[in-house]
Amino acid sequence: MLSRSNQLEVHYFFSDNSHGFDALVRNECEKELLHLYHDVAKTLDFKLLVQSEPPKDGGFVELWKFIGDNPNQITLIVSAIVVILSRIPVENKKLTKLQIENLELDNELKRKELQELKLKTKNEIEIDDELIKKVVDLLILNYKIIWRRSNFYRKVSQYKRIYKISNHRLSDGKPIGNEREVSRNEFYNFVLSSDDLPENEIDEANIDLISPVLKSGNFHWKGFYNNEIINFEMIDSAFKTMVQQGEILLNNKVILTTLLIQNRKIDENGQIKTTKSSVTLVIKYSVNGVEHITRDGEIYLRNKKPLS
Repeated sequence: MLSRSNQLEVHYFFSDNSHGFDALVRNECEKELLHLYHDVAKTLDFKLLVQSEPPKDGGFVELWKFIGDNPNQITLIVSAIVVILSRIPVENKKLTKLQIENLELDNELKRKELQELKLKTKNEIEIDDELIKKVVDLLILNYKIIWRRSNFYRKVSQYKRIYKISNHRLSDGKPIGNEREVSRNEFYNFVLSSDDLPENEIDEANIDLISPVLKSGNFHWKGFYNNEIINFEMIDSAFKTMVQQGEILLNNKVILTTLLIQNRKIDENGQIKTTKSSVTLVIKYSVNGVEHITRDGEIYLRNKKPLS
């Protein structure tokens, strides 16, 4: 059983023994931490208020109080955050496909794991180190939490005066458990090497064609996909040649069934944005509802068909 806690203390240690903290750097660090707290609470489906408490001396100490109706949930979330901020990651320095796919809570596997843990009904005795480990393992599947943590450590690592950070749980000002420290030479372990995400390959993506490119050159086609207009590069040279040579009579009712590759990255607000779309293969196309399978599409579908 873990002792109850309702506050989180983050202590910045300065190499010159001063207490002053550059206001811009401090606000940037605070922003990333608050977003991280919010994303943790959202992932666990907890409704909590995070209240900033007056800073303390001694380097620079930030104090947050977590307020909610269920003290056990507060203990759980504070304990999980302390681990997330201080446990050295062992995973790859790039975001994994699994972390990205687990962005939404409607992911079936994630929902099942949350239900099995029954976090909202845990009593004080049931909240222990083993449960916190399970919760943290679940939370780090959310790319936003890992990305926010990366941003935080990237920012503090650029502020040369900080040589160490510690995190500590408190209960109404009283320290609980051991302080968890991260030294400056460990900051880089938490920083993701890139905001770029793994390519997203979409099988049999239907694109409502708006405008093809009828001339040779590296021009982008335009279509309507997934409720938005996209510009995409047509990599399928065979289909592109058919269109440019007039072998396919196009009108305003053309739908392409394709293999679509999308390059993505995370923007400054933590949202996934598509930076480039490419059609590597047109499997089939329909004109006025009449469907035609391309030669390469036939090969693709034949190879894709499972063996009986």
